[in-house]
Amino acid sequence: MHLLKGLARVPGEPEAGVAVVVACVVLVVVQLRHSSSAVRRVLGVVPPGVGTAVELAVGYVAVLGFGVSVGLLCLPAASLLLERRRVLVPLFGASAALIELVRSGSVRDAVDMTLIVAIGGVMLYAVTTLALFAARVHAARLALAAAAVTGERLRIATGLRSGLAEGLEEVRDLALRDDPGVLADLIGAARRTLAATRATAAELRSLSLAPEAASARALLASAGITADLRVGHSEPLGPAGTVLAAVLREAVTAVVRVGDARRCEIVTGERAGQVVLRVVSDGVPTAALGADLLDGLADRVREVGGRLTAGLEPDGRFAVEAAVAATPAPADAADPPELRTVLGLYLLVLGTFFVKAVLLVPVPLLALGAPCLLVFCLLQIRFATQDSPRHARLVLLASAVIALVPLPWSGRNWIGAVGILAGALLFALPLRAGAALAVAAAVAGGVLTGGGPVPVLLAVVDALITCVVVYGVLRLARLVRELQRAGAGLARAAVVTERLRAARDLHDLLGHGLTAILLKAELARRLAATDADRGRAELRDIVRLAERGETELRTVVSDSPRLSFEAELASAAGVLEAAAITVEVDDVPVPPAAGAVLSVVLREAVTNILRHSAARHARIATSVAGDAVRLEVENDGAPDGVSAPGSGIGGLTVRLAAIGGTLAAGPDDGWYLLRAEVPAG
Repeated sequence: MHLLKGLARVPGEPEAGVAVVVACVVLVVVQLRHSSSAVRRVLGVVPPGVGTAVELAVGYVAVLGFGVSVGLLCLPAASLLLERRRVLVPLFGASAALIELVRSGSVRDAVDMTLIVAIGGVMLYAVTTLALFAARVHAARLALAAAAVTGERLRIATGLRSGLAEGLEEVRDLALRDDPGVLADLIGAARRTLAATRATAAELRSLSLAPEAASARALLASAGITADLRVGHSEPLGPAGTVLAAVLREAVTAVVRVGDARRCEIVTGERAGQVVLRVVSDGVPTAALGADLLDGLADRVREVGGRLTAGLEPDGRFAVEAAVAATPAPADAADPPELRTVLGLYLLVLGTFFVKAVLLVPVPLLALGAPCLLVFCLLQIRFATQDSPRHARLVLLASAVIALVPLPWSGRNWIGAVGILAGALLFALPLRAGAALAVAAAVAGGVLTGGGPVPVLLAVVDALITCVVVYGVLRLARLVRELQRAGAGLARAAVVTERLRAARDLHDLLGHGLTAILLKAELARRLAATDADRGRAELRDIVRLAERGETELRTVVSDSPRLSFEAELASAAGVLEAAAITVEVDDVPVPPAAGAVLSVVLREAVTNILRHSAARHARIATSVAGDAVRLEVENDGAPDGVSAPGSGIGGLTVRLAAIGGTLAAGPDDGWYLLRAEVPAG
């Protein structure tokens, strides 16, 4: 507003007008040093005292030398507050009151102008401080999430050391005896440890349906069925997630087994305190299909207090639906200090407006005007303190009536009500509609105040300035609330992610190693009577694999391990050959980053060949094309029909998708092919 007034003076008083414009620009630029890094770079390293001294000098020169309104002094007032020069604040306020008193000769006008300087300074101080504080709060939320991950990692480590580490140590100690007589005990220990590994990985995965959903999508795609996945639940799920994962796995497997579906919908959501999973397919249903599903899963679902149903939908599709109790939502945290600061700031704005408006309401209308102002302020308080206040439209409509109708008779300061109303409209409505109504309210308020074009224009600008201030405060309050909720959600999501990472690494790293240990132990037992030397060599390999497993177990509770693809390729070929599978290797050098990911894929592929196929031949091939690296692992032992990819394939699909890669697995011309493609970097 001061800038507009300066521009208006240029035609009649060129020197004074230009001086006022320059003063306004200098004050704004120097003020922005508190919040704008770009301005700080332009100004360089300016000591705080120097910047504030410049603002004070420019402000006083503009007010005393060129007759600018005392309200311009709100800018240096904000700098005094931001730099904590509190001793000077009362003296500064007294000087502003004295200047206005001398200029107007009216105590009422002096009080009114002092309030303008005070509220303007406090608003600039608060908006700058809270904007900076919001960034610090966001950083603190990230630190909170990191702390949650660290805590979860320590809990996981404690559980793994008490179970899996002991099993690997037992396997290693038995193999070190170099005695074929301990092979039965060694095989038993390896099987128990492998079972414990799978159970632990399943328990860690139970907080999320993501791995099982990825497996389901891969299975449906391999069978030529279009998958439509819609996730509407919030995580973590808790122990019931294991049950829902089992339902999803069995339901999708049944859809593929029947073999005539073309589309399958997988939908999750929350209803009446439960997480609901629906698997709906357009294939021809059978009574046996429904019975098979219900027989195996209904009891497990009931054990966690849920229900399972299967049957025809009204449109003829077959649906399986499971519902389990949702994890109780965390209790709402108390309002953070920054939110109380924002709301206190808004109360200060409303209180200052109330005092300023009452000062200029004509005495005969004071008995009616004061209650109207009080009602208006109470409505705005209700609007500001709730995210979605009930009857918001009625609140805004009543506020519009109180702000606009009394304007012709209530004094010039009543225009502040129009500005507050405009800010609320801009905040409550979509941007375009809110901006249009805010401008319309400001223009209507300016017209209703009466007078010539200049007073009307100044009233409109005054209302719009108040609108921007009010919108900024309300928006800050919402931002603080969103940051508070996002911080808690971020910590929960970080814990889920960490548990999924640990489960994935347990499966990918230890699963393969323990499977190889079992294979070599069985081979050593068969060789004990015919080739003792080779049997002892297998035992030495078991010692090496067990020691590697102990090392990899320690990496599960640290950052994701970086594996050597060349070493994994040699190990994979050796394990397959030990299982009497002829291996053809067609490899090219791959970048280390891509190789670290493909090493885990190769482990999963080899583990699946050993566990799920009757292969006699296998082929492992790598290739690099442009920015993509491809790994293909295929074998001739594909079982009849289509088998469901396990949680390992699901976890790998999620891992590769996160880095822009893809994974596909399924029958291919009589063989079973797993193909993974990842970015070279």
